[in-house]
Amino acid sequence: MTYQLHYWPSIQGRGEFVRLALEAAGADYVDVARRPPAEGGGGAALVRH
Repeated sequence: MTYQLHYWPSIQGRGEFVRLALEAAGADYVDVARRPPAEGGGGAALVRH
């Protein structure tokens, strides 16, 4: 199972604690905010959800 991490990257610290927990657990995740728009990421992807 792959998790999707959704957060506003312009607001510092908002997604960091969750990202660190996913990293520590060795979980598969996609950082939607930092993913290229061509791959379904970026600001437009955040607005859709």
